[in-house]
Amino acid sequence: MSHTILFAGHMMDKPGRAVPRFPFFKSTPAGIAIRLRLQHILRSTVREAARGIAAGACGGDILFHEACRDLEVSSELYLALPVNEFDKTSVAFGGEDWEVRYFDLVRTLPVHILFPEAKADAGPEIWERANEWMLKAALENGGAEMTLLALWDGNIGETGGTRNMIDVAREHGADVEIIDIKGI
Repeated sequence: MSHTILFAGHMMDKPGRAVPRFPFFKSTPAGIAIRLRLQHILRSTVREAARGIAAGACGGDILFHEACRDLEVSSELYLALPVNEFDKTSVAFGGEDWEVRYFDLVRTLPVHILFPEAKADAGPEIWERANEWMLKAALENGGAEMTLLALWDGNIGETGGTRNMIDVAREHGADVEIIDIKGI
């Protein structure tokens, strides 16, 4: 039975973000932290094969997929929107380097799209539904066969998003590994 490692975490701060959460200068240390934690999960938790699930936003998602590739863990892209629409909302603002990395993942990994007809201006509920969709896929073998790896700032006032993923994963008995974005 395959062990699923679901990644949830922040994307890079969009220009003009009032309160910085994941500034661009933290992308390299975040990538290192994700890779190290993924190695730890593979050594301590995974008994057989592992697979990774994450979206594809610039920031934690792309860093997770790249770490999976480097560690020879199969991973799959779960996108709320079609590839190009997702790029517009969650990647392009990061610049050409992030777009090149994103489209490389799109070309080389299995891609699942929740709303194939949706546009970039879809409402905020689309992102919560995408998180629920990824959680359901990750929990298909039960919580004992799933680890949530989260890159999170610890904001307990947040609704939906990473905080909700952590809570739901714990409710299902999954292991939860948190990388504190403020500490990297």
